[in-house]
Amino acid sequence: MSLLIVAFLALLLALLAQILVVRVFHPRNHALVITLCFAMMSLAAMATFYFFVRPSTDTVQLISQTARLGLLLLSITLAHIATYSAIEDDSPSMAIVKMAWDAGERGCSESELSEVMGDDLFLTNRIHAMERDGWIDSNSDRLTLTPLGRAWATLFAKVQSVLRMDEGG
Repeated sequence: MSLLIVAFLALLLALLAQILVVRVFHPRNHALVITLCFAMMSLAAMATFYFFVRPSTDTVQLISQTARLGLLLLSITLAHIATYSAIEDDSPSMAIVKMAWDAGERGCSESELSEVMGDDLFLTNRIHAMERDGWIDSNSDRLTLTPLGRAWATLFAKVQSVLRMDEGG
């Protein structure tokens, strides 16, 4: 139980730190801010858990529990990064939900949706966000991954491989 409490507090503090940094400093690279905030809080949580909480006196069991805490925090951090990039700009699904919300009880028609939603709108926003975060370089009509983009792609591919997930985006 103490492992979950420490994980919850670390994630809550990391999220608050991220919100504070983004609102105060307006950084260009949000993925880096998330990574740094969550990494620092995760390391602090693991050290706190190992040295102060100590739910076990057996060293091997304590190391095992601390490693489980680290894996839990890493998993949630990766999920947060993926989710944040999905909601950072309007996705087609979120745009539809927002339009339906704005329309209220009267609803909105498919023709109204078609007027507002274009493939260019979403693709252009994602490309700009990825350029801003340093994941891709855009040269004329070609997009290439930067070293940072390759690192993220490798990390997510490894996680997908370990979890035996289909490739997706």
